[in-house]
Amino acid sequence: MLNLNPQTPRIIVPLFARGLSDLAAQAKAAQAAPEADLAELRLDPLRQGDWLPALALVRAAVQKPLVVTIRTAGEGGEAALDDSTYRDACLALLAQGGVDALDIEWRRHAATVRTLRDAAKQAGAAALFSEHHFDGTPDTHAMTEALHGMLDAGADIAKLAVMPHSRADAARLLLATAQVHDARPEAQLITMSMGRLGAVTRYCGGAFGSGATFGTLSAASAPGQPRAGELRGKLVAEG
Repeated sequence: MLNLNPQTPRIIVPLFARGLSDLAAQAKAAQAAPEADLAELRLDPLRQGDWLPALALVRAAVQKPLVVTIRTAGEGGEAALDDSTYRDACLALLAQGGVDALDIEWRRHAATVRTLRDAAKQAGAAALFSEHHFDGTPDTHAMTEALHGMLDAGADIAKLAVMPHSRADAARLLLATAQVHDARPEAQLITMSMGRLGAVTRYCGGAFGSGATFGTLSAASAPGQPRAGELRGKLVAEG
């Protein structure tokens, strides 16, 4: 099971490719990069028929913990999937094995979320619930409620990503993170404010309770992700 600690924030490197050959090169680079603590396999840029082969390919190349994600269009990704198709695809990935954490979109149908949460735990993977707002930043209370809701529903890790329209928006994301961390210091959180205005949250999130952040080796999977090497030198931890 993954163990994220804001006292030593971990860097997650996204593997975001549109073909298996490019994915193989990214996986090799992630394994070799000392600044990459974990890798995230983003499957939605690939053809659906390549998802299981992609997991096998990456798992063979990367011995670091692996987060597996199908990001759907409703959450800013590229896969247009209904609940049943999304559920079945995630279950097939868990059944194949090699998943250390499964990203589960929190705003999916509650039955789908419960099914995937239970399947992940049964497979020995962390259930990473996620919520993304690419159009703005919710109010602070809504962000804390989202994180608490994920944890109350059995998430091993709660992830929240928002888009700021001001520096104050980025500051509110950090405030919401700190409030949840102070209330539940044992909870594992990953939070970030995206884009240029939110870039600072990727460096200092640990000081507010976020246990991991994303840094790139090549292709970025979300706006504002810095280079992993630069991120390693500037991370601010809790305490």
